[in-house]
Amino acid sequence: MLGEHDHEIGELLRFAVGLVPPELLDDDVLDHLDHEEWELVLDLLGELAGNTWQTPRYWALLAEAATQLEADEAWFRWRCVESIQGLLRVELTLSVDAEPLRARGERPAWDLTGGERRLAALWIETKPTLGPGERATARLRPFVPQAWAHLGRGDVITLHGRSPGTAKVVEKVPPRP
Repeated sequence: MLGEHDHEIGELLRFAVGLVPPELLDDDVLDHLDHEEWELVLDLLGELAGNTWQTPRYWALLAEAATQLEADEAWFRWRCVESIQGLLRVELTLSVDAEPLRARGERPAWDLTGGERRLAALWIETKPTLGPGERATARLRPFVPQAWAHLGRGDVITLHGRSPGTAKVVEKVPPRP
């Protein structure tokens, strides 16, 4: 129990709950909130479905709650940026001669189907490291989102560097207006 900061963490999480569309709000979330089970509430709020209703404020509140709980806030900060500049999910397959690729912290170069290389931060969703010849769903956060605007579902892009591979776009949510 965190003691003196419980009240502030509860407020942050209640503010975040207030931003959730009523049809997505589960009674479990409210029950855990009433019982001050902050870590569980944070996890449940971080896993709610949808990409268009979640605002930067929502993700910032969850990131701050994670910080106050001394939990990893990286996922919530990543989603905060996604809520501003859009979501780009890919099915990434590394070449068999690739070096293992860490799930977070990589900023590789990509060929966007025209010889032009662009950088994007990478977040592999399902495993801590992707090995040679392996496949996983990943999120890309382009440094210059406008340069990636032409991509759509089904497009294939090429990963360059010490861990070469290909990625097929499986989901794209445009940036907020």
